[in-house]
Amino acid sequence: MANPADPTAPLDWPDTLELTLDGIAQGGEAVGRWHDRVVFVAGAIPGERVVVRLRERHAAYARGEVVDVLIASPDRVAPRLPGAGHMPWQHIALDAQKRLLRQILADQLAKFAGVDPGLVEETTPASKPWEYRNSARLHCDGRRAGYYDVGTRSIATLDYDPLLHPTLNEALAGLHAALAGELEDAPSLDIKLRVSEAHGYCIAALRGRGDRRGLAARWRAYCPVLAGVVFTVPPPYSLPPLGADTLVEELDDLVFLLRPTTFFQVNVAAATTLLNLIRAGLGEDGHGRLIDLYCGAGTFTLPLARSAVDVVGVEEYAGAVADAERSAAVNHITNVHFVRGSAEAVLTRLDGSFDAVVLDPPRRGCHPRVLQALLDRAPRRIVYVSCHPATLARDLKILLAGGYTVVWATPVDLFPQTPHVESVVTLVRA
Repeated sequence: MANPADPTAPLDWPDTLELTLDGIAQGGEAVGRWHDRVVFVAGAIPGERVVVRLRERHAAYARGEVVDVLIASPDRVAPRLPGAGHMPWQHIALDAQKRLLRQILADQLAKFAGVDPGLVEETTPASKPWEYRNSARLHCDGRRAGYYDVGTRSIATLDYDPLLHPTLNEALAGLHAALAGELEDAPSLDIKLRVSEAHGYCIAALRGRGDRRGLAARWRAYCPVLAGVVFTVPPPYSLPPLGADTLVEELDDLVFLLRPTTFFQVNVAAATTLLNLIRAGLGEDGHGRLIDLYCGAGTFTLPLARSAVDVVGVEEYAGAVADAERSAAVNHITNVHFVRGSAEAVLTRLDGSFDAVVLDPPRRGCHPRVLQALLDRAPRRIVYVSCHPATLARDLKILLAGGYTVVWATPVDLFPQTPHVESVVTLVRA
């Protein structure tokens, strides 16, 4: 074995380790050390003493999973669906999940952006720890339907998901019944399943080759809450929807008209929480001219228009823009203008000044040209909604160097039983 004091030297990792864990990584794994090498451990909780089976070995770190808990944390609870890869924190008590989410965000912002951890508030809890998801992406292969196993393209058959809205579990049961009539060599499918929380029905979007109208018809026959099925097939083919093709949702007393493939927040209560935090972050600046970048279907744009003189929503995807525009029309909102295009392209050519900006980028964060355009335009206030602490920290570092100051950062538990950290950060011009 090489010198264990040198963390860059080659090291012969054993198959299993016994470790005491003292930290938490951004991805939700607990962290321990062996001969000054970092070990990331799935299925563990900081403070525990565990036996770990390694599955990845590198010069400076390794990854593994718990095979035995020698000293358990008082925060450990019995999982509802053991082995389910899509909810890796189901073994952690809810209060501990909230503490860990805050710790992940505070650690990332301090390490990579120099943000004072004291500015990171306590985690805003979810309204429901279970049955909160209003959408699911399923995979079908032959007669099986479920999620992919973590890190693979192998489908884990799913009969019931405790994270899904009850209507979606009802639809899932109907899908299994419908698939019983499928041929073994039927083409594989991706299925996006969405429920209207306001009205209690769901719509499915089927993506894949072949004419699957027979499957869709059987599925609807088995499942009365499935109001419609839409089909996405490769050109030049085209299939009309079977039943309804628009989801009607309600948020902040507004009606949203959505196609099943348009992004919307994972549940309405979570969207309301984020909206309230955005409003608090905007303060009085929300009453002037507001730009909502990466606005999607106008989830935040339309409610914020009630307290603004003028709002511009910027979104790259045509379907989301179309849904945002028809939702604005049905709600008689006239002080909103939606612009289709990438945030970096649109922001550089927008005319006039603006008082505040809302950012809600995807996991990759903001394009560098967006950040530079914001520094050039210098709005008084920026509210950044993030779904990834590391890219948030990267972007904040640039904004802070350009003259902005973080007022507060709030982690939000949008996805209980998972380490996903949503957050809202308010910045003001120094």
